[in-house]
Amino acid sequence: MGSSMPPRLRHAALRAAHSFREVLASIDIVNGGDVVFTMFSTAILTAVCPQPGAIPTDLDRSFHRERDLCYLELIFALARNSVWHPHLYCHIDRAIGMIAVCRESDWAHVFYLVGIFLRMTFEEVYVTSLSSITEQQWWDMMRRAWFMVRYSDVIGSAHNVEFLPVLVEGTKKYMHIALKFELERLISDVDDLIRWVESRDLLEHRERVVDAMKELRVVAKDMLAKFSR
Repeated sequence: MGSSMPPRLRHAALRAAHSFREVLASIDIVNGGDVVFTMFSTAILTAVCPQPGAIPTDLDRSFHRERDLCYLELIFALARNSVWHPHLYCHIDRAIGMIAVCRESDWAHVFYLVGIFLRMTFEEVYVTSLSSITEQQWWDMMRRAWFMVRYSDVIGSAHNVEFLPVLVEGTKKYMHIALKFELERLISDVDDLIRWVESRDLLEHRERVVDAMKELRVVAKDMLAKFSR
């Protein structure tokens, strides 16, 4: 995936890695250990970052919808495994640079973006770059993430559904700055998702996911009630 490779080859390699993201995320030990993880993570980054001085192409523009969705889904999956975390720090700055284009878009990118940030903030090792994200940016990403879970195919993945309790905790941390209409939208989105998850009898961890969302709904309704006082 080296940055000197032609864009189509780099992005084909990225798509191949994306196809095996769940397998890669499950890896805990490999021969070569940290070196292998670091080299692979760096290779992912070079796949989406062209070589300095190269003539930009359509595939190499700063944001490419299909390419960056593959990229974010891959990093999100890897971040589920804490073994990968020290090797993913190199992606944080690029991810932060994507906030502006993702947080108000109608694409699923924002769900994976905020998921990466939340998973990395749970690390004992503080990721300094994350301190540059403002409360407003956090909240905008949270509320859009819930919207995208409801209205996109994000919810089709069991791993994404199992992540929702983490999204709940992140949302509760930043929702104190929410506007009235944003709380109303959040409650509506969460209501629909609760019904959807409850209807999936075979979904693992269903009760934990539903309980977390119900707790968020209560908090959101309490906050909304304050606007009427």
